[in-house]
Amino acid sequence: MTKYVLTGATGGLGSQVLLFLIHLVPASDIIVSLHNPTGVSPTIAASGVEVRKGDYADPDSLRVAFAGADKLLLISHPSFDHELRVRTHRNAIDAAKAAGCKHVYYTSLAFGFDAQKDLVPAGEPESIASIMQAHLDTEAYLRSSGLTYTIIREGVYSECWPLFFGFWPPVEGTNEVVIPHGDGAIAWANRVDLGEGTARIISSTSGYEDRTLLLSGTHTVTLSSLAATVSSVLNRPVHLKVVSVDQYITTHTGRLTPRGEAAYLREWATMHHALTRGECSVIDSTLRELVKRELVPFEETVTGMLGYGGEGVVL
Repeated sequence: MTKYVLTGATGGLGSQVLLFLIHLVPASDIIVSLHNPTGVSPTIAASGVEVRKGDYADPDSLRVAFAGADKLLLISHPSFDHELRVRTHRNAIDAAKAAGCKHVYYTSLAFGFDAQKDLVPAGEPESIASIMQAHLDTEAYLRSSGLTYTIIREGVYSECWPLFFGFWPPVEGTNEVVIPHGDGAIAWANRVDLGEGTARIISSTSGYEDRTLLLSGTHTVTLSSLAATVSSVLNRPVHLKVVSVDQYITTHTGRLTPRGEAAYLREWATMHHALTRGECSVIDSTLRELVKRELVPFEETVTGMLGYGGEGVVL
């Protein structure tokens, strides 16, 4: 009998992993580690899994939460604070080792080229995207931990297309999507597909030890092609406007979210630079092979989120 412990099971990816995992292994073999167990969702409460308190900021609580587990799925901590993100991940990895976990699976991000190292330009870093740096540091720490590991570079979520599309708000009626650096292609992947693929990886008895996997869509879609899809759905012309990084920051500064802060926008601009470098355009067949079916088309996700008149997009 193998015992599994999952972090981040209430988030967008983690909740999908759990939904599929309970159909692959007995629910009684699954532990869910939550910062606030009393706030567990009805779905988790009714699933039959064991819920324990595990706080990234409290290593002792993580050791207790992970006790008795053979495999840990470490869902990356959702923060743009580099030091905080790396520290929480290290706390979880150290706790897993102290608790006797045999294998740690880490959900990294599909920026860069690790799964296909020959694509890294000579003399250049694997990724220039700020958002990827904490993942790279975590990957390195996990590789040096002495634990058996699997790094899963999860594809860019199809559901997050507005973030890559200049934070574009369709309800405001603007037809310009302001981005820096230029067009770029992404091998988008739906969270449902990623959740199932990840669940199948962690429930497998062998084959993924000490490997870095890339879960991507089966084709790429450029931001300009996305603009064409949005134009078709909304029946109005929508186009990209490429500007300097400084102009990009000026355009988006003042939004009533962290995305309106200049420092955030300057870091986010590095993601667009990475797209033009091809960091998210690598296609891998692993996800399609894992789920053994056609993946959810990117255009279907975009159309569904836009809905009638664009009300479905949430930024």
